[in-house]
Amino acid sequence: MGLLKGLGYSKLRYYVGGMAEWVEHGGPVERNAAPVTARPAIPALRFRASRRFSWLEILASWPLGKLVGCWLGMILIFGMIYWLAGIGMGWGLQAGSAAVMPDLNGLGTALYFSFVTALSIGYGDVIPTGALRILAVIEGIGGLLIFGCVISKLVSRRQEELTEEIHRTTFEDRLDRVRTNLHLVFSDLGAVQQLQAEQGALPGQVMRRLESTVRVFRGELQTVHDLFYKAGIEPDEEALESLLANLVICLQSLVEISASRPAGDGESAALEAGLRAIGNLAQEICGECVPRVYAPALKESMDQIQELAHRLG
Repeated sequence: MGLLKGLGYSKLRYYVGGMAEWVEHGGPVERNAAPVTARPAIPALRFRASRRFSWLEILASWPLGKLVGCWLGMILIFGMIYWLAGIGMGWGLQAGSAAVMPDLNGLGTALYFSFVTALSIGYGDVIPTGALRILAVIEGIGGLLIFGCVISKLVSRRQEELTEEIHRTTFEDRLDRVRTNLHLVFSDLGAVQQLQAEQGALPGQVMRRLESTVRVFRGELQTVHDLFYKAGIEPDEEALESLLANLVICLQSLVEISASRPAGDGESAALEAGLRAIGNLAQEICGECVPRVYAPALKESMDQIQELAHRLG
């Protein structure tokens, strides 16, 4: 009560009202405060890395020949500066205890010093004097950076060659695997044909074997399909001729098996779906369908595959 009397009734109403406004507005409310003008948002600084190329990035983007030419040009320019400094200013390089003379022998000494400085060899038989020491330091730094870029280009080129060799070897192994699997598919289809000729209707175990063979054939046909339609994959025509020949004989066997099957003989949804997928893929392999132009013999095999696909469907 003493506290209430000390504050007074009016002050108590002021504080109670402020607390109510706090609860209503979710925070303190300033009284008699001037309206606050919203300050414009400061745009965030955006660093565009594509426009901030350093000279090191420019050097790294140069081809190998340009880098070597720049390195040799820098050596020649600095060598001329060392030589001309001895002519025009009277001080320049010093070989042992004698100054390098401004003649042709002195020019050769200056170029020699420029080479060993750019390579950071520094035998010490020729030394710069005066302000040429600063130039020698600058040339040493520049020579190391450019020469490092040259070495990096050489290593990158060798690495690219090794990567291409690995890709080529992997691709050839993949083609060998496709040829091997197609031979196995043809063998299995031949065994199914023989059983079909002997027994007529195929038993369930043979139908399951046929489904598995069709599934394998569909995967290898998809691989051959990708060889024609995917960019960056260009096998030689000899390998393609072998693959297309295997596809033709496998499709012929499938067509014969499908035509010889009696109606209602062990209908299998998986087998029918596999045959439809094979037919759809094979129909897209034709001389006029593929995006690249091939030899007439290959185009004839492609057209034969398309014809067999229509008969299979």
